[in-house]
Amino acid sequence: MTETTANSDEPWKAVISEYLLSFLSFFYQEIHNSINWEKPPISLDKELEQITASATTEKRYTDKLFQAWLLNDQEIWILIHIEILGRN
Repeated sequence: MTETTANSDEPWKAVISEYLLSFLSFFYQEIHNSINWEKPPISLDKELEQITASATTEKRYTDKLFQAWLLNDQEIWILIHIEILGRN
């Protein structure tokens, strides 16, 4: 019998992209409060793909990458890794 595995991470990655402000507000309030939300964060998914494509290891720990700015206008990168585990 073959085992079918569900890819539960992809829907969550899409939710994080769409609702980053709410995600950070709920899970990482201190980070959320330090970001200048008047400058919308920029998703760097294509850049992340380029970085991981040239990696020499198969393991990939970052799922989402965003460029954002703090209240003092300092540029930061937000790296997010998510693992959704479930069993039937």
